[in-house]
Amino acid sequence: MGALRTVGLVILGISAFTFIALFGRLPAFRKTPVAFLHRLLWVYLPNGIAVVDNRLFGGRVVRCWTRSGSYVLKENHPLVLIFFVSLLVIGEGIFVPAAWPRLSSSHKLWVPGAVVLPYVLLYKCVMTKSFITPENHEEEMKRYPYDRVLFHPGHRCTTCDFLKPARSKHCSFCQACVSRHDHHCVWLMNCVGANNCVYFISLLLSLSAMLVYGSYLGYSLLSGTLEELVPPDMKAAMQGWTMYFNIWGIVIAADPRIGTIFLLMLMTAPLAGAFLAYHVYLIWAGTTTNETSKWSYWKDDVEDGFVFKTKRSLIFENPLPMTPYDQAWPVHTDQILIIDNDPPTEGCLLASDSNRIARRPGREVPPDPRWKRLDSMRDVDNIYDLGFWDNLRDVMGLSVRRPKNVHR
Repeated sequence: MGALRTVGLVILGISAFTFIALFGRLPAFRKTPVAFLHRLLWVYLPNGIAVVDNRLFGGRVVRCWTRSGSYVLKENHPLVLIFFVSLLVIGEGIFVPAAWPRLSSSHKLWVPGAVVLPYVLLYKCVMTKSFITPENHEEEMKRYPYDRVLFHPGHRCTTCDFLKPARSKHCSFCQACVSRHDHHCVWLMNCVGANNCVYFISLLLSLSAMLVYGSYLGYSLLSGTLEELVPPDMKAAMQGWTMYFNIWGIVIAADPRIGTIFLLMLMTAPLAGAFLAYHVYLIWAGTTTNETSKWSYWKDDVEDGFVFKTKRSLIFENPLPMTPYDQAWPVHTDQILIIDNDPPTEGCLLASDSNRIARRPGREVPPDPRWKRLDSMRDVDNIYDLGFWDNLRDVMGLSVRRPKNVHR
């Protein structure tokens, strides 16, 4: 039972560490224990180690760690991908041969597919790039219109030296601009973007299904071992939690190859499921991980009362010129958003490439009644949100040309 508890705690600790390291900076966990643990892991603990190292070793340990950490955290290296694939191969290499003779004919048909599919999707995720190059730049400029809230026209990537398409971002790991950038995934050694997002979500789905299915198989096989090892009168005593876990500890110890991998799958399945649920939420919201971070700053400004909204048609006599890229997109908006400490006044000059006021006419000018202070993000239009099914079609690379307009 002691060895079982140790294995369980180690697996649970690895899962918790991975969850905190990868999800801790998400806006949804801001001001929560998850965010605090993330800061403890990446800010407070390193700073404390640096203080001790400076006093005891003159900073030599931190300099050595920094050189190693620079490679691990700032280079596009294969170490995490190798660890991920090794974990899959070793786990399946232990579980499948031990379970195969005890599986029914129907499960023997399903297991090979459940095992092979994640490797196929992993290969597609790693090898499919969403990089913007001089050859496909013109086409990428047509993929999405600028919403003039998160993405403004005219911005040039200083590294790639071309205009940045809407929803793109330059990745310092991949050294390239990525179309519809979601995030750089260290597990894949690649960015998740427009061309491989569907493979990435399919990979999460296949991993979640494999882990849940494997946990079910492990439980079924261990239940058979329980029937063989535990007499009926002892089963009747499995009403208390202590006795329940003690008996299952005996069962897992008697069938260690199945039991150990069963625990691994049972404890990592929620992690894969959380990844999948988060990216399904992003599809539903019509956004990406990168854009969620940008929207979080807007949310903070809205809550602080610094965001004002009006209609472009109320401010300008001539409407915003529609480019062919804008016309092809099925959702349009008439909104103008600005961030400022004070309400806009009559005669304010707006900056053309940002959400700020470029010039105010004077202090005595009254506020412009056409501008309304926002108090909720529900009043902000997201032109990239087409509704769940159209968002899903967009992620899958299918055309979305359902006519609709957003004018609030």
